[in-house]
Formats: sequence, C-alpha cells, structure tokens
Amino acid sequence: MGTYRYAYLLPAVAVFTVFFLLPAIFGMYLSLTDASTFVPETRFVGLDNYRLMFSEGGVLWQSVRNQFVYAIVVTVLKTVIGVALALLLNRAFKGHKSLRAVVYLPIMFSTIVVGMLFGYILKADGPVNALLEPLGLARDWFGDFDMALYSVTLVDTWMGVGWTAVLVLAALQAVPADVLESAQIDGAGPLQTTLRIKLPLVRHAISLAALLTFISGMKAFDMIYATTGGGPGTATEVLTSFVYKQLNTGSLGYASAVNVFQFVLITVIALVINRFVRRVEAQA
Repeated sequence: MGTYRYAYLLPAVAVFTVFFLLPAIFGMYLSLTDASTFVPETRFVGLDNYRLMFSEGGVLWQSVRNQFVYAIVVTVLKTVIGVALALLLNRAFKGHKSLRAVVYLPIMFSTIVVGMLFGYILKADGPVNALLEPLGLARDWFGDFDMALYSVTLVDTWMGVGWTAVLVLAALQAVPADVLESAQIDGAGPLQTTLRIKLPLVRHAISLAALLTFISGMKAFDMIYATTGGGPGTATEVLTSFVYKQLNTGSLGYASAVNVFQFVLITVIALVINRFVRRVEAQA
C-alpha cells in the first residue's frame, strides 16, 4: 500500500524535476561561467559574475530598490483593498453575486493585454488625461519619472486585487455563524464584530494573500514590460526587466547570476516574513 502511495507522487515529482529543479540547477551553473549567446565556448569563472554584480551598482541597485518599492506598494494596496472588498461582498445585498464575478474578472485577462490597454488609456494624450485636463490634474502617468512606477502598481492592483478579495471572502464565509450570533447577543455592533471577531479569525488568509502578493511583486515583469518597458530611463527598471535586458545582450552568465541573487533574496525575505507572521499568530 505504501508503494502505491509513493507511485502517485511520481508524476508530480517528475514534472517538478524536469521543469523547475533541473532548470534552476542549470541556471546556477551558468552563473558560474562566462556563457554567452555570441561565443560558443563556455569557461568556468567561479564567482566573477557575482563580484561584478555587487561591485557594479548603478542600474542594478536601482532595479533592486524599484523591485522592493513595487512589491511593497502592490502588497499594501491589494491587501487593504482586497480585505475591504471581501468584507463588502460577504454581506447579502441585491446583486452581490454578480459583483463578486466583476471583482474577480480582471485577473482572467492577459497581463500583456491589460498593460497595453492601460498604456493607451493613461498616455499623455489619452482619454483619462482628456477628462482630467479641465481640472488641471492631467499627468504623463507612464512618462513621469516620479509617477511611472506607482502608476504601474495601480494597474497591477486593479488587475489582481480580486484574487485577494476572493481568498479572504472564502475565509470569511467559513467563520462559524454561532460565533457571530453570540457577539450580537452580547451587544457587539457591526464594527466591533468585524474588528474583533471576523478579521482575527481570517488573519491566516490575509497573511497568506499578503505573502504571496509580495513574492509575486518581487518577481513582477510582464506588467512593467507591457506598460513602460522599464522606462522612462530606469524609473521602472526592476530586477526581472534588468535580467531580461542582460539576456538580450547575450550575457547568459551574468544574467543567471542576477537571477540567482533574486531567487535567494525572495526566498530569505519570504521565510523571514512567514516566521514573523507565525510568531504574531501564535501570540494572538
């Protein structure tokens, strides 16, 4: 019986090994070489690519900063707005089921299509600025150095906030009805019930959504590529777009080193956040 149990795991293990583990190991190997698409010979150079990466500064560290800003802003926006939407959609009112579908709908679209669509809507002479021009609020949303990165985070939030809302909503609907009834009998109002009963009971779902959103933000590429391409200048350059541009120069070894650095960075941060969240939940 035990043999059969492990046999069922083989397909999943095989897929994970072929499509995830082996490419990761090969990428780590490439990071220790001078591999290039323009030179057929590959030499082992040890940690030279990592030394170059940490001594280079400039665009690379600007991309690290932008990646953190992007991930943090997206996580805060999606979590706060997603929880608020979940609390709203958990209430019974006319059309609430249709509204749930509408909230989740944007995540079903292609990221590239959404990025290109908002690139048109928010361009300097686009329809949004045509409405804001009489109010003096028109901006070059993706062309302003100070505004571009935050504009992309807003588009990403619009597209993905439904996922957070649905995850938290599922947790809210699992809250025992007798607990809520007991709170009402004890005189707790809607605000007290939400803050002291509902939110503490769905804290695990909120923490999970925030953690996964942060990890996703630390790997963000397609939305940035579709809207700004990393520009203007390096205003929206992040680690993933930096790696993409390095690959375009043919430098496989250096690009792999940056990618390994990004992987280690995300892993360490995710473990630290997860440990902190678990400690807070244990003390609650």
